[in-house]
Amino acid sequence: MDLSNIKVSIGIVVAIIAQAFGIIWYVAQLDSTVANLSTTVDVIQEEKTTVDVAVLQNDIEALKEKIALSVDSSDLEEAIEELEDEMVKLNTRSALMENEMRTIMSDHMGINKALEDLGKSGYGDKRQYGDYD
Repeated sequence: MDLSNIKVSIGIVVAIIAQAFGIIWYVAQLDSTVANLSTTVDVIQEEKTTVDVAVLQNDIEALKEKIALSVDSSDLEEAIEELEDEMVKLNTRSALMENEMRTIMSDHMGINKALEDLGKSGYGDKRQYGDYD
């Protein structure tokens, strides 16, 4: 088979090269997004623990001072009610943070699926990402 007679248009070669660069750019963007979301999840998990503990310590100290200063039982009952209100607020805040974390994890799964589909079709990234629940 003589390949010297085959002529290829420069336009076709340029189009193929442009598509290849486009696919590489797209996969690089997906990889960057996954890395950013992973970092965000780590930060949120650290902040959740830190914020909850710090807030609880501050609230407990403030309530201890109120209890120490209170003379009659009505002040104690008021302090207990305030503590219960603060616990409800903390539970709400914790639920919101958990919901945000689930949203981020869901985004990770979507990006992971897109990367897997690209890998199956022969393009891009072949790495495996975490098994998120």
